[in-house]
Amino acid sequence: MSATCAPARRTNVERGIYLQPNGNYAVCFMAAGKPRFRTVGCDLEAARAERLVLIAAARRGAIPACPRLRFSTVVERWLARFEAMVAAGERRERTLEAHRYHLEHHLLPAFPRRTVASITVQDVADLLVELRAAGHAPKTVASALATLRGVLRFALRHDWIVADPVGKLEADERPRLPRRRQRVLGRDEIARLLACSPDRYRLLIATVLYTGLRISEALGLVWDDIDLEEGAIHVRAQLSRAHRDRPACRVEPKTPAAVREVPLVAQLARLLATRRATSAFPDGGDWVFATGLGTPQGQRNVMARGLTPAADRAGLNDSAWPRLRFHDLRHTFASHLIVDLERDVTLVSRLMGHARVTITLDVYTHLFDEARHRRELRACMAASPFAALLEGEMQRVGGTVTPLMR
Repeated sequence: MSATCAPARRTNVERGIYLQPNGNYAVCFMAAGKPRFRTVGCDLEAARAERLVLIAAARRGAIPACPRLRFSTVVERWLARFEAMVAAGERRERTLEAHRYHLEHHLLPAFPRRTVASITVQDVADLLVELRAAGHAPKTVASALATLRGVLRFALRHDWIVADPVGKLEADERPRLPRRRQRVLGRDEIARLLACSPDRYRLLIATVLYTGLRISEALGLVWDDIDLEEGAIHVRAQLSRAHRDRPACRVEPKTPAAVREVPLVAQLARLLATRRATSAFPDGGDWVFATGLGTPQGQRNVMARGLTPAADRAGLNDSAWPRLRFHDLRHTFASHLIVDLERDVTLVSRLMGHARVTITLDVYTHLFDEARHRRELRACMAASPFAALLEGEMQRVGGTVTPLMR
């Protein structure tokens, strides 16, 4: 190769300082056991001073290994790692879906061409303000922040950044999740809700009410999951959310504890049997709650076209409560187990598919207390002189009494 065709190369001026063909100096220093180069300008004295600063910063661990690495590139690598964990069964497909959603809709648009090392705590704080201003719920903001922290901690582990900006947020900058009042429907409200439900969605609403299934679990049911003879629903999967490039499908439940058997009340079993007998898709692998094309119904559709209109017509979406959710129907089922049937916490936890009994206690402590206090009150009243006054009345009518209530 002739001299005129040889590529231009930087030349060593002195230890750790090189002159580049464009006239700028590059300095070399060691960081994390590897040589690093930085272009610092065209002044030799300034280059010497900058090299000393970079050496000191590297010794403190304040120099990112890849300062030009983009946030989007880190996201790709982090997602690839998460996908491998999902494939190995270490993480859940639904968790991956949630991370993808927040990356696509909130995080990548916020840092489109930014290097990951340039993202500051103020950038994160500003993002949270923007998400709130756009009307996103506190839970959405908190979930987006959790995804961002997962990506940045991944970058920190690989020395692509020197500190986690999410960890530097002040307490008042972080999203605060208000504790939502737990809603339980009374018998009259249940009757009104079912009466006002559209025909297409009434059985789905009744199934969630009388089994306590999560809506994703109910929509993920196929006929093979329902044992009408034994009177049980076998929860083995849940329905993923559909995306533009991926249709909804059955995926593993939320936790191993979510794989369970739920008793099927006889009245609901008859309704399901009638649905299967009249369905155009009655085979074992067909969806229980299918569309006219045999595909699974989506969560947004059943909410927007089923539960919300039914609750509106039944007068349940008033100003006293937030909009009725399918999760409120799940709470209603748990309340029935605890208050009406007086089941113990272990059984309730198992039927609800909670990962730990402590979750059940944390969510429903007040209901267990109410049931216990009611039992204690009945026992104390029965032993009191006040109740003894009825002994004479019992003798008058023949010494027997028919209990009117539990």
